[in-house]
Amino acid sequence: MGSRIRLCFERDPDFFAGACVQADEPCMWAAFENGGRAVGVFSAGSRRVWGGMPLRYLSDLRIHPEWQGTSLLARGFRALRNEVFHPGEWAQTLVLEDNVRALATLTGRRGGLPEYRAAGRYMSWLLPHQRLDARSHYQVRPATCADLGVMQGLLDASSQRRSFAEIVNLAELGKPRWRDLTIGDFLVAERDGVVVGMMGLWDQSGFQRLRIHGYSPMIAAVRPLWNSFASVALPRAGQVLPLRKATAIACEGDDPAILRALLAAALAGNEKRLLLLGMSAEDPLGVALHGLKGRVEYGRHFLVGWDGVPPGWEEPFAFDVARI
Repeated sequence: MGSRIRLCFERDPDFFAGACVQADEPCMWAAFENGGRAVGVFSAGSRRVWGGMPLRYLSDLRIHPEWQGTSLLARGFRALRNEVFHPGEWAQTLVLEDNVRALATLTGRRGGLPEYRAAGRYMSWLLPHQRLDARSHYQVRPATCADLGVMQGLLDASSQRRSFAEIVNLAELGKPRWRDLTIGDFLVAERDGVVVGMMGLWDQSGFQRLRIHGYSPMIAAVRPLWNSFASVALPRAGQVLPLRKATAIACEGDDPAILRALLAAALAGNEKRLLLLGMSAEDPLGVALHGLKGRVEYGRHFLVGWDGVPPGWEEPFAFDVARI
């Protein structure tokens, strides 16, 4: 992924555990050589979203270096169109802006590839431990099972204000779609004893990890100097990033002050893991991230299809960084 920093997504011990987190109905495809070696993989799982039919999410596109530049990509999309997509069906996907090669290949419509129609910009923040100025009347505490009902209502209301937001059920915590996440991993913000905000902190290292595979020569050369000044240090090549992913974020009235209070609690203490959080660049909650120390990455959000009319949408759109 990307050209400056090469990342490796590890999915052991069970590749399909991550697929079940990504989609309600996983749909995995792979290409194999005659000898049985896997040379390509992609996912086209389906998600239930508010206000419409299930929407596919295209992800995990990987092609072995020896097969890049061949017809394998076009053949894979041809199979997707003929055997998975219904006539007029569209999907969504994200591509890092830094991944210039992938953007050029996927959006060129060569070899029968589908249309990639731009549908907004996505921002993700990698946040280290820090103390935030979050003066407010909100009290933040770990969630309990007694909070589930009001949390579900708060999440549903927030989701319906965002295009493509998934329909999720907090009562299924711990099941495949919420693997390794419990109610105790959520923070809730209260005002006068009423829950008005929530955010899950998901450690997914039990089934998928993000490892630094390598750096471009320029980044490798400046990494020691960068680490002397940057708020987020660049680990040496081969290291796994210690992550928690922010999930199921919801704030009453999309008030960024509530999210700021949640972030202040999540980033306090001596927590050594980084917090990964993502949302549409136009999301009103993004104000809460202003001034924070951390690294920001940008992605392009696309609607993908061959024919028909793509689903209507408006900002802000939703995309849970914990399900990418």
